Amino acid sequence: MSGHRGRGIGARILGVTGELLITLGVLGLLFVVWEIWWTGLDANREAQAIESEFHTRIEQLDTDPAQQQRAESPQNCQQLPDGEYAACPENMAAVESGAMAVIYAPAIGADWSAPVRSGVDDETLNTGGLGHYPDTQLPGEAGNFAVAGHRLTYGDVLRDQDRLTPGDEIYVESPDGYYTYEVYETHVVLPQDSEVILPVPGELEAEADRSLLTLTTCHPLFSNRERLITHAELVDFAPRTAEAPAALRQGGP
Repeated sequence: MSGHRGRGIGARILGVTGELLITLGVLGLLFVVWEIWWTGLDANREAQAIESEFHTRIEQLDTDPAQQQRAESPQNCQQLPDGEYAACPENMAAVESGAMAVIYAPAIGADWSAPVRSGVDDETLNTGGLGHYPDTQLPGEAGNFAVAGHRLTYGDVLRDQDRLTPGDEIYVESPDGYYTYEVYETHVVLPQDSEVILPVPGELEAEADRSLLTLTTCHPLFSNRERLITHAELVDFAPRTAEAPAALRQGGP
C-alpha cells in the first residue's frame, strides 16, 4: 500500500509540476506577444502622432515671414558642393522639441516613414520612430547624420533595414526641404564599435568633406549581439519652395 501511495503522491507532484510549467509557458508566450505586438501598436500610434505634429509645425514655418526671408536669403545655411544651400540650424531649432525630421526609404516599404527625434535613450526609442545621436551632425551638414531605431519591439521601425542595398535612395524631410541620400555601404559591427557614427565613419581624426546619413539597429533580427549599419551619402537637395522628390510625390509623404 505504501508503494501505491508513494506512486500516487509522485504522480500528483508530476501533474502539478506539469501544469505549472504549462502555465509558465503560456505566460511567457503572452509576454512575448505583448512585447512584440502590443508595444508595437503603442509605438506606431505615437510615431504617427509625432510625424503629424512635425508636418503641422512645418506648415506653420512655411507661413512665417522670418522663415520665408531665410529661404530667400540663406546666407547662414550650410552649402552643398554645387552651391545650393542645404541645412539651416535655426530652422532645426524651431522644431527641436518634437521631431527634427522625417525619413522615407522606399526600399524598406512604399509607405514606410519614421519621425526622427533627438536622443537614443529608451524613452525616445520606445515611443516610436528613430532617435538622432545628439553628438552627430544635422541633415545636410558636413559629417554624419546618425540615427538609431528598434529592429524588434516598440514598432520595430528598422526591422527591414537589411532590404537597403547600395544605390537605394533614402529621403530626409527637414524644416529646410528634402535631402536625398544614396546608400553606399551596409555592414555588421559589434555594439561597442561606435566609430561608425563619426563624422567620417571609421576615421577618428579625419575632417568631414561630405554629408552622410547612417542608420543603426540591432542584428540579427532576434538578437542584439551585433549592429546592422547602413551608410548613405547626400546626393541631392530640394528646398521647401521646390517640389518634393519624385519618389515621394508618387506615393505621397
